[in-house]
Amino acid sequence: MAVTAVAAVAAGGGLAYRQGPKSASSTVAAPLGGAPSPTPSPTPPTPVLSTTPVVVPTQTPTPKPSLTPRSASTTPQIPSGPVALEAAKLTQGQDPQLAYRFDRTVLGAGKELKVPSSGSLMEVARLGTSVLATTSGGELLKVSSSGAVVRRTPHVMTLAGTADQSAVAYATTPPVVVGQQTYGATLYADNGASAKSLELPDVQSIFVLAYTKDTIYYKASVKGAETTLKLYSWTPGAAKAVLVKTVAGDAMAVSQDGRLASALPANSSGDGCSTVIEIATGKKRFKTCDYRVTGFTPDGAVAIGTPAYGDSYCSNIITALDSRTGAVQHQWSGCFYEAVAEDEQHLLMVAVVAGGGQDPNTKSTVVRCSLGTAACERATEVVSAKQIDFAR
Repeated sequence: MAVTAVAAVAAGGGLAYRQGPKSASSTVAAPLGGAPSPTPSPTPPTPVLSTTPVVVPTQTPTPKPSLTPRSASTTPQIPSGPVALEAAKLTQGQDPQLAYRFDRTVLGAGKELKVPSSGSLMEVARLGTSVLATTSGGELLKVSSSGAVVRRTPHVMTLAGTADQSAVAYATTPPVVVGQQTYGATLYADNGASAKSLELPDVQSIFVLAYTKDTIYYKASVKGAETTLKLYSWTPGAAKAVLVKTVAGDAMAVSQDGRLASALPANSSGDGCSTVIEIATGKKRFKTCDYRVTGFTPDGAVAIGTPAYGDSYCSNIITALDSRTGAVQHQWSGCFYEAVAEDEQHLLMVAVVAGGGQDPNTKSTVVRCSLGTAACERATEVVSAKQIDFAR
């Protein structure tokens, strides 16, 4: 979700007093290796994962980080405790292979494009060569590849796109009237050439969680149950949405393949415990009260956890959990605004280098970490942008 640093943490769980295993000793992050690529770079050089810097041979350019396994005789040792990230000292690697933004400039996974808006942006998504962005005032802007705004849609506060950037989902809602209950929303599925819509007259609030290959997952509260958010699915073109009865509570994330969801207890009970559930069957894979599960790798094998409870502007630890059992695979400590999966074997994290919070001199960077070795590198330069976020 494209938000300011503080809002991003509020949505993701923030800083926690529970930091996972206490007996494990911290280790310092090792670089992934690989030479830095220019920004933006649609075909950056491929890094080779390593816990120490390595010389990368010339390879055919590829848009994704290398996933080539190492032989058994050279298997790197995996740290046994949280990896302490000193982001400014990490080796510079290739650019993020997801769309991301520095303030109003969208980069990665396509042409660099600046959104012509004087206000802050909330969420961004790529749609082919175009960029869609929601503003803090609730307006959806569609920006062409030339940088011109070609469409404005009012009253849009939620936006998400497919992984292949072929379609986006968003919802319009009536303007808020102080002192009055307002209901109704229209959910859209837009592929750039045409849009399909669904009227939701009883909805009070709505948030799009994921747009998988052919299904949109969203959570909403409805008339008569305004304080309860439930998960729904809609196949664009269908006459109505379907309540996902297998997922109880407040859904926080849906995996890219549409197989898994994470949810907090219903009615804001406040215990902060996340449950990972199989959407098709309702089988509960695991429950954790130490971490808030905010996302998954594209194949659903790894769940991404931030601290369950927070009292600061950033998360002090990011955890990779086995999505089958909830077992901790890796942890990284530092100060993080957000963490997402870049692909099946890498996480991207927005890490604070200096300052933080409302400090006008805050400097941050995007860090890439391997889910195989826990080794890390910087995926961007250290910048002073006030908002760094990933496209949804």
